[in-house]
Amino acid sequence: MTKWCLLKESDGARGVAGKRKIYEITITDDHEVIFEWGRAEKKERQGTKVQRFFSDQAARRAAAEQLFAKQAKGYVLAYTV
Repeated sequence: MTKWCLLKESDGARGVAGKRKIYEITITDDHEVIFEWGRAEKKERQGTKVQRFFSDQAARRAAAEQLFAKQAKGYVLAYTV
């Protein structure tokens, strides 16, 4: 399993208050990529999307594409597990 956690300052009043957005990308051992997003200060995520792939290579490519897309939108990599 591989997991990336990205953070970004929230927009509007939430951002002024120091609140952040979180986006997590997880690759499971079963070639699934799980995308989760929401408010960083809350344990529960607002949304989840799961994609299943035939191979680990295809799953890693999809995860990398989303990781780079989020970084282009201002998200910063907080940690990788």
